[in-house]
Amino acid sequence: MMDPQLEALLNRLLEAERAGHHLLHAMTQETADPQLRALFANFTEVEIGDAAVLEGLIRLHGGTPSPRVGDFAEKVLRLDNLRDQMHLLARGQAWVARTIEQALALDPPADIAACLREMANRHRHNMEWVRAKAITAFDE
Repeated sequence: MMDPQLEALLNRLLEAERAGHHLLHAMTQETADPQLRALFANFTEVEIGDAAVLEGLIRLHGGTPSPRVGDFAEKVLRLDNLRDQMHLLARGQAWVARTIEQALALDPPADIAACLREMANRHRHNMEWVRAKAITAFDE
């Protein structure tokens, strides 16, 4: 049986990854910039992969994956320009990394811990890429 606190955090992450997938798909449609489109498409692949891994780990360890999608995409898409959306996306990537640190503090099984560390590193990397692209794409 999975630790309930760990299961709850993993499900929050799962819901966030699903929201990230929806958000990035929508943001890809909002821009004609080929570099931004490529960046968002790459991040979308990461979000889809992370969601699948989280679902699998939750099941493997006796938990029940949440069927929900987080509300982050809606919050970002309410902003009326891509620059602001990208800044909030970067903050969302940072939130995922911090939430993973909370899950790691619960001393999860080794396979979960290894996946979470990789996931945190990807999100930190993505956060920096989004911040850099937001600066260069919208340089005033």
